[in-house]
Amino acid sequence: MKHLKKGLLLLIVCVYCITLFITPAIASVKLNGTFVVEKSCEAFLSIKRKTNPGNVLVKRDETYEILAKNKEDATHYLIRINEVEPTTRWVAVDCGKIIDEPVVISNNDYLLALSWQPAFCETRPTKTECLTEDTNTFEASHFVLHGLWPQPPSNIYCGVSQDVIKLDKDSSKWLKMPPIQLSADTRNELTEKMPGVASGLHLHEWYKHGTCYSESPEEYYQESLALLDQVNESPVRDLFVENLGKELNAREIREPFVVAFGENAGNKIEVKCKKDKDGDRNNMITEVWINLEGEIEANTSITQLLENADKAQLGSCKGEIDPAPVNE
Repeated sequence: MKHLKKGLLLLIVCVYCITLFITPAIASVKLNGTFVVEKSCEAFLSIKRKTNPGNVLVKRDETYEILAKNKEDATHYLIRINEVEPTTRWVAVDCGKIIDEPVVISNNDYLLALSWQPAFCETRPTKTECLTEDTNTFEASHFVLHGLWPQPPSNIYCGVSQDVIKLDKDSSKWLKMPPIQLSADTRNELTEKMPGVASGLHLHEWYKHGTCYSESPEEYYQESLALLDQVNESPVRDLFVENLGKELNAREIREPFVVAFGENAGNKIEVKCKKDKDGDRNNMITEVWINLEGEIEANTSITQLLENADKAQLGSCKGEIDPAPVNE
């Protein structure tokens, strides 16, 4: 009897150990959709151990394919980050939110992002559009279009298929996304005033942001370019051209906005900086972000859109107004 009890006890222990071995650490629940980051947070390989190879962070406004949640009452979501290894990582649920339906625009808030292309090309010198840059090109002396983004930042990919979203996540595949219909005039103008067309930036901006702005790429880009033109025809552009190779700070860049577009316009501007890739690692002004609010048409004055908009953060951005071409 004693041997029988020992045998039964041993059998119970073995079964328990086997159960532990075959039970997964996390019984995840499959999900579909897009995860939009609302605050910066770590991307873990293991939730329990908090391991994070490469110290990967996801940042606000970035979007990822969502694969699963760790349990029904989730604490973490499993997302795919194509640029890292391993590509699947866990992020806390309060890091952002899931979008599985087209977002409905409930207001007329927008962010107009304009780039200073010579500075951009110093940070990405191998991009197709940067290989042909010289002192005579449009972008050497004008702002260029990055994008017009309906707000809030989660207002993206309206009615866009998951197949297209997956392509959009990898900038090397932007030109593989479905082409968009533009008139010859608009396409020619966009090619000049958005140099990133050479790398498919126009497709990325349309599918991610434009689909939440309009049903027509033609309307989206005509109205975006009209806003760009108003800035390029103002003292803001003059300030940059007159200070090529010199430093400006955010306050100095806000001043010509006040002169051109009204006393409150300067408060609606955020200036972005990045470091040069060369040995000096100098800070450069790369973009100007402009808060806008109101109905936008091809002939809408940016002055009123700025007046209506929310204030932007001033920040401490200060940097060189980089001249073209790359490495000069």
